[in-house]
Parts: sequence; C-alpha cells; structure tokens
Amino acid sequence: MVICGICNVNESKYKCPKCSVNYCSIVCFKGPAHTHVNIEENKTKREDPIVILKDELVGKFDKLLNDSEIQSMLKYKSLQFHLSVILKIINDPSITGESVLENRKEIANLKLTNLRSGGSEQNELVEDFVERVLFLLDEDR
Repeated sequence: MVICGICNVNESKYKCPKCSVNYCSIVCFKGPAHTHVNIEENKTKREDPIVILKDELVGKFDKLLNDSEIQSMLKYKSLQFHLSVILKIINDPSITGESVLENRKEIANLKLTNLRSGGSEQNELVEDFVERVLFLLDEDR
C-alpha cells in the first residue's frame, strides 16, 4: 500500500503527471500542499550529469573531427557507405530484425570486424579509419 505523498494519511490512488507524487484525491491534488517541488529537484539532478557528459563527449569528438587524417578519410564515399551501414544496423531494428539495442550493437560490431583486416569483407580504408580513431582516443588516456 502506497500512502498519499501530500496528506500522508490515506492510500494513494493516483500519481501526478508533472512531479510524480502519489496522491489520494482531487482535494490533495488541488490543495496548497501540492507544489510540484520535485520537478525542480529532478531537473537539476538530471541536467548536471548530462552537461558534464556532453562536455566530455564534445571534447572527444572534436579531437576526432578536427583531425586532418580523419577528415581526409571521411571524404571517401566507400567509407561513408560502410559507416552509414553500421549506423543503420544500430539505429534501425527492421534491418536486422532485432529489437534489442544491445543485440544490434553486437551485430554492428560483427560487421565492423568483418570490414577490418582479416575479415571476410576486408576494407583497407575502414581498417585505417578504425586504427586512427583508436589511436586518437588512446592519446586521451
């Protein structure tokens, strides 16, 4: 049994769509004690880690995107094609018939492995691209 988060007496039957507080009646929902305080707390809790993570990712990707070798390789249509296929495998469940994202990532990883040296679809440009990306990311450690 969940107790009303506003009056703390009755059993709650509903949940506020804005702040997710449990409440028992319209009287509690519309009363002065229901202030949506949790909304502001949740926003601050959610935004801070996202901003930090975004800054980290931007820094990592900036290094890759500003690298002259990466820029040069990305001009090749064949590399663009192979990278777009890998992204489609990850983002479009209809391509693989797999609804679970982790499984699609595994399929994309297998595709990338096949495109690298020694793989059944070996592509030198893909191998060079992956090696360069790994090298640049490894420099940050």
